[in-house]
Amino acid sequence: MKHLTDRISAFIERLALALFAMLPLSGEAQPTGLLIDRVVGVVGREAILHSDLMGRMEQATQGGRPATQTMICGELEDLLYEKLLVEQGRLDSVVVEQGQVDLELDRRIRYFSQQLGGDEKLEAFYGKSVTEIKDDFRPQVHDQLLVQTMQQKVSGDSRLTPRDVQRFFDRIPEDSIPFINAEVEYAQLVSIPKPSEEEVRRVRRRIEEYREQVVAGTKDFCTVAILYSEDPGSAKECGDLGMVPAGVMVPEFDAVAMSLKENEVSQVFETQYGWHFMQLVERRGEQYHARHVLMRPQVSSSDLQRSRDLLDSLATAIRSGGITFAQAAADHSDDEESRSTNGVMIEPNSNSARWDMASLDQQTFFVLDKLDKGAISDPQLVVMPDGSKAYRLLQLLLLTEPHRANLKDDYRLLQQAAEGELRKKAIDDWVKDRLQATYVRVSPDHAGCHFLHQWVPLATKE
Repeated sequence: MKHLTDRISAFIERLALALFAMLPLSGEAQPTGLLIDRVVGVVGREAILHSDLMGRMEQATQGGRPATQTMICGELEDLLYEKLLVEQGRLDSVVVEQGQVDLELDRRIRYFSQQLGGDEKLEAFYGKSVTEIKDDFRPQVHDQLLVQTMQQKVSGDSRLTPRDVQRFFDRIPEDSIPFINAEVEYAQLVSIPKPSEEEVRRVRRRIEEYREQVVAGTKDFCTVAILYSEDPGSAKECGDLGMVPAGVMVPEFDAVAMSLKENEVSQVFETQYGWHFMQLVERRGEQYHARHVLMRPQVSSSDLQRSRDLLDSLATAIRSGGITFAQAAADHSDDEESRSTNGVMIEPNSNSARWDMASLDQQTFFVLDKLDKGAISDPQLVVMPDGSKAYRLLQLLLLTEPHRANLKDDYRLLQQAAEGELRKKAIDDWVKDRLQATYVRVSPDHAGCHFLHQWVPLATKE
């Protein structure tokens, strides 16, 4: 958690330094002192600040990409386009419902609150209350949602027929047909080992004893949390979770918290993470401030072996034809997401079953690379996102060789490219049309940018 806070603090410090360092490139005289902010562009009634541009540049250069003048110009043009959408949306009286803005604000606040360790830490970080933070971000979120609405309106329905896709492909010069890397489709079946009943009873008895000692006053809640809680994020903070809105924690945790009176200690209860007891510090409407102790039943080597044995027997049954991999995954996999697709893994960016081999994690790559189409791996030990261990089976469903794109094997990619071209044309035509009737000004130090659209020739320069 401290590492995340340090990264956010460093980002703000770097952004502040950038605002002071990025003086106009034109060499015009500046007043004595530091540059706080200035306007670098105007579209209609919408201004673009130097700080807006530097914020975009900070994001664009994360990961070590060097900042270039071309990148600065590209980020500025994106901002000009977004401001044009906002300006036109207001002229067209496009409505973004207040409830939609509130939902998006709540979602973002919950996310950052969870990352920082609760609302109190979020408020301390910004030096403002959650209500004040929301008020600060409300105009930005409103405009972002307005941009999304207008972009959909501008690009329209870009769905194409197969004949349209074929025409698009036929227009690509032969030496420009893209090269497609090897791709795979695969499925998995995961078995997460469960602790023995004896271990579960042992942990529950132990946490019950600690709770009784806290309630009786023979042990301090903070001491128990620091010494025995297995929640690494809160143990060192006496189990304190800070102020969190309902919905951030798992439902069982929220239900217990909302049932307690201030300073009351709960009974021991179970969630997917283990056994807990908590003390409610404070509740404000649908938010609560609690601290808790967590203890997890431990998985033994014999528990892990049972998971491996289960997958061994399932693999044998699948190979003999007694059951299909899809049926086995649907009935036995402990991975909820892939179980709902009969084990088939979905690539999140494209929402497709097709994966670029280069995007696979190393362990998955090396297992699939040795399988024939339709073959099943032996049980593989894997480390889950929470650090626990499990076993899984992998099945290779499809493997394509590196090749030049063609309609038969790569129709989906070509369809997306054709639709993208159609959307780009619609946007280009719309921007060209709107620039004829919209006041635009770009500051002289950015007037030399080579924009994709004619912002500067139609602009009134400073």
